[in-house]
Amino acid sequence: MIDLLINLLNIPSPTFQEEKITDFIEDWMFCHVEGVLVKTVGNSRIFSLPMIDNLPHIGLVGHTDVVPKHFEVYQRKDLLFGAGASDMKGALAPFMMLMESCSKWSDRHLNFSFVLYCAEEGTPLEENGLYHLILGEEEFLKTLDLAIVGEPTNGCIQVGCVGSLHAEVIIRGVACHSARPWDGENALYKALPFIRSIAEIKPLKKTVFGVDFFDVINVTESKSENGRTSIPGQWACNINYRYAPGPSMQEAEIEFNNLLVSTGFEKLEFTVLDHVPSAQIIETELLNKFVCFLGRQVEAKQAWTDVAQLNGIDIPAFNFGPGLTQQAHKANEYISLRDVVDYYKILHELIKNY
Repeated sequence: MIDLLINLLNIPSPTFQEEKITDFIEDWMFCHVEGVLVKTVGNSRIFSLPMIDNLPHIGLVGHTDVVPKHFEVYQRKDLLFGAGASDMKGALAPFMMLMESCSKWSDRHLNFSFVLYCAEEGTPLEENGLYHLILGEEEFLKTLDLAIVGEPTNGCIQVGCVGSLHAEVIIRGVACHSARPWDGENALYKALPFIRSIAEIKPLKKTVFGVDFFDVINVTESKSENGRTSIPGQWACNINYRYAPGPSMQEAEIEFNNLLVSTGFEKLEFTVLDHVPSAQIIETELLNKFVCFLGRQVEAKQAWTDVAQLNGIDIPAFNFGPGLTQQAHKANEYISLRDVVDYYKILHELIKNY
């Protein structure tokens, strides 16, 4: 399995350039997984074992694209370094090996699909590979009784995910020459009370499924008109609002508007740029059985993942992967080989003994 992971890491797969790794995985699956069936949507795939009537259908879900610039794979003791090692090729290799193992069992008690998709990292929802898989194969995907999403979770189970709204806020002044500032109004200075007001909004804890999520709002980008000798006539920023499972997207946008109003700025100019929903946690007997068997600490996913899209079509799902959250997107990203092996072993044991 480690050799397979190294092979995956040796294939560059930045967002929108996943064709080569997708072809490699598809070839490997056809060579190693007996009777595998495949559904294709662009550079995304659904690999399935032949279905057995009246058995629960489990999805192993992961994306192929990575954020760090590609670099040559290397190992230091237990750590394997490579772009996407933790996020999330470290889960793809165990998923592939599990599909191979399960295909050889004559007495399996579960149906399996490996849902592999492209374009997850930082893309708008309408460009996301899983989004297009759902558009093309929703009827089949809705046969899943449970999905395990292999995002990095430090080996813990992370349920749900927060919604994410990005908006541009613009505060206008009057541009002029910096030698004569009385001829204008500095938009950056005018924005300072707004920035302070946003900074003073405290995280709001919400407990869902017995774990704590937090509603948070932050300025994440800032820009003003260029010119070393000019007073800026406009200041703009990106505001990112993250919110716990529960509210609908419409309700979240109303709350976001209320938070902006609370800053005291009248008629604040803003535009919602993109918005993805939180995951509404779907609790089922099967999900509870898997969580109980795994015996790992259960946490809130204080980030957005594609669990939200799966829940959106009524598929129960949780995040569980061997990767380290603090390694995701780092330039020298790594994963613990022991964690990868342990991850495979516990899923293999769960599936074998279900």
